Amino acid sequence: MVRILCFIFSCIVGITTLPSFSAYTTTPAVNTVEKENPPTPTPTPKKTNYNYLPASEIKQITIDNKQYDLLVRPWEGKKKLGTAIILPATNGTADSPGLMAFVRRNINPAGWASLGVTPPTEPPTANFATDATEVTSAGAAQLSAPSNKPSPKVKPEDNNKHQQEQEDFLVKSMSQLDAIGADYVGKRILITADQSAGLLISLLSQKKIANPDVLIVINPYREDEQRNQALPELLAKLTMPILDIQSPDGHPASLETAKHRKTLAVTLESPNYRQTTLALNLDNESAWQNCLNTIKGFAARMSGAQ
Repeated sequence: MVRILCFIFSCIVGITTLPSFSAYTTTPAVNTVEKENPPTPTPTPKKTNYNYLPASEIKQITIDNKQYDLLVRPWEGKKKLGTAIILPATNGTADSPGLMAFVRRNINPAGWASLGVTPPTEPPTANFATDATEVTSAGAAQLSAPSNKPSPKVKPEDNNKHQQEQEDFLVKSMSQLDAIGADYVGKRILITADQSAGLLISLLSQKKIANPDVLIVINPYREDEQRNQALPELLAKLTMPILDIQSPDGHPASLETAKHRKTLAVTLESPNYRQTTLALNLDNESAWQNCLNTIKGFAARMSGAQ
């Protein structure tokens, strides 16, 4: 009887302690809800530290209540031919390292003041996400872009909007240069590169900005395939003297249209168009000097400012 009572007592104790034991061993519930990625912010003007430049060289213009840098260098020597407006590639600064900064600093002894303009920005690379319910079955067509073309950086519906914003930015920038460059009377040459060159060709063809006396484009292209294919005709129909510099290591989109740009200009009998091929290696200043010499000679000759 005693043994039976002991057994019953042991069972009761075990049952009463089981919940408390479970309370200590139960794993707390984990919140499995993932935090959503914050939306990609709209590009804002880059704050560049130009403390390595003379204070007199740094000016600013205001566009949509934001300030952007404009770098001004006066002409040097006896010649006073006019102003070289220098627009580097998109997403850079008014003094982006490389060929354009080299030209900005070294064209002044030839009689040209230089205005280094802040270029428009590119949108941040988009992070495309696919909902699990939208994943198609294996073997179904899933790519909207050709397999031999790079994936778009932005969604197609946002592309036109951003292109318009870039063009509007340049129109507002260019409209303020005459006042700042008023001290440097004479001819106006416009030197630009890469996608900035493509944007300016489009604006000139639409007559949204004033024609320069001479236009110099280096590896011009548009990232949008349709706009890039239209670029040669837009360029060939411009009436000012044009120097089209193409480097063998230029952007693939620029190389793709180089031959067409030249042949179309010949077909349309553009008398003031010239295309030249120059090596513009980023680590080769002698190549930059060759490019600068070509620019100086063409600008002085075709502008009539010699």
